[in-house]
Amino acid sequence: MSAPAGLAQRAVLRVWSGILWLSVASVAAWVLVRGFGYDHRTPFAQLVSFTPYLAVASLVPLVAALVTRAWRVAVVAGILVAVLGAFVVPRMVPSGSPDGDRLTVMAFNTKIGVGSVEELAALIRREKPDVLTVQELTPEWAAKFAALELFPYSAQRALPGAAGTGIWAKYPLTDARTVDPKSGFDQTFAVLRRPGKPAVEVVSAHPRPPVIRTDDLGSPRRWVGDLERLPAASDSGPVRVMAGDFNASFDHSPFRDLVDTGYVDAAVEVGKGLVPTWPMNGNHAPPVTIDHVLVDSRGDASSFDAYTIAGSDHRAIVTDLVLPS
Repeated sequence: MSAPAGLAQRAVLRVWSGILWLSVASVAAWVLVRGFGYDHRTPFAQLVSFTPYLAVASLVPLVAALVTRAWRVAVVAGILVAVLGAFVVPRMVPSGSPDGDRLTVMAFNTKIGVGSVEELAALIRREKPDVLTVQELTPEWAAKFAALELFPYSAQRALPGAAGTGIWAKYPLTDARTVDPKSGFDQTFAVLRRPGKPAVEVVSAHPRPPVIRTDDLGSPRRWVGDLERLPAASDSGPVRVMAGDFNASFDHSPFRDLVDTGYVDAAVEVGKGLVPTWPMNGNHAPPVTIDHVLVDSRGDASSFDAYTIAGSDHRAIVTDLVLPS
């Protein structure tokens, strides 16, 4: 090989090595943000929910380093792939099939009253949920839904825009109120009274989104505040179920902090923690999992499914919970 050719080859290798190291450094920065919870600010609050996609993409620099025998890069890239796998893979592993008192819960975000009442009604007739929580409940949507008489009981806090929520149930609902009047969106609370069975506290969850705005709709700071206002899990009193659009994925540290107080995420429990729920209306953003059903640690889950409803950018989610008798 001539000297000029050798110099050119070494220059190419240096450039390639620089690209690989830059790729690995970018993945490492993401791992630090996700692992240490540096997601309370823009743009990390918006980006960190795409961690499952990055976990797959992180294989590219690892494979490239192995093919080109860039061993030091390969070692670092391999460690990062393993860490990202530890973040993501457990959500795909079911924990078992529990037995006990069953409660079927459905949650749906109407997209400010645009989601099809008729399609949701058909899903309700098929799945027969005991409880339905609704987010972005507008007065017009609530009136159309109530006219179908699918549930005998409800606790509605319908409002214009995105702030309203509600709960419908087969059994009486008492003690209806908002979770915290300081929350930007109303988050309805009620106690489900099932004949001959223990009471269940139900929350229609809908914290503000971590959007890049400075008004009352949302911001990362307000989003964190709303998540912190949701009640922590407790092992005393009625079992608590929170279902809805949490505007947060399992990769968001404020959501994990809430779960870590003692909640079980139904989708994660049955190995479907990566089933996407938003956006599902042709938006170009990759879909992520921000709609959840949580039950405190005295409960469990045996199934979870998500269904597309015309008009809404959120999928309706349905889970069978297993509660203590």
